[in-house]
Amino acid sequence: MKMQRKRHVKIPFVVLKNRKVHPGDSGGRQKGEPNLSWIIIYTKPRQEVRAKEHLENLGLDVSLLVRPIEKIRDGVISITSEPLFPRYIFIRNDLSVMQKVSHMLRNVRGVSQIVKFGGEFAELDAITFAQISEHATALSSHPTKIYNSGDNVVFTYGAFREIQAIYEEADGDKRVILLFDLLSKPVRLSVPVRSLKRG
Repeated sequence: MKMQRKRHVKIPFVVLKNRKVHPGDSGGRQKGEPNLSWIIIYTKPRQEVRAKEHLENLGLDVSLLVRPIEKIRDGVISITSEPLFPRYIFIRNDLSVMQKVSHMLRNVRGVSQIVKFGGEFAELDAITFAQISEHATALSSHPTKIYNSGDNVVFTYGAFREIQAIYEEADGDKRVILLFDLLSKPVRLSVPVRSLKRG
């Protein structure tokens, strides 16, 4: 029976129970590996990495899907990673391991609960999980930008404080180029990235 995940997930994310995988479908696994489903774990806020590490200590195969994102740190634009699905990680449903540790999962540091439907573990079949993993891999070379061309921004300090402008492009990793009206004339100006916010 098909069941859909919460609405805030923006890419197709279908939970499948007891789906048979057709012969020849690898589901993203390596040759010779069993075609296993993935169980969904709901973590405590901002503790995805912690939960992953402690689950791995139990011998589980754990996946935390991430995406790159730009952030401003100390006035510099840098790229960091954040979970693709905040508070969700996935463990491979290897029965030989799960039978030994399933009763421990809820007490693992960083774990809030195991996602269930009708009292049974919510699972992703191997093929669906592979498709989502491929999507995450595709995102890895396209960081989410802090600002995009055409975004409205506002100066936060200096002579132009509270004046609105339009973001054009980055100018290195510390500055950005804006377009704004000065005495009814369009002016392009390079300013520190820390000196503005979204309009």
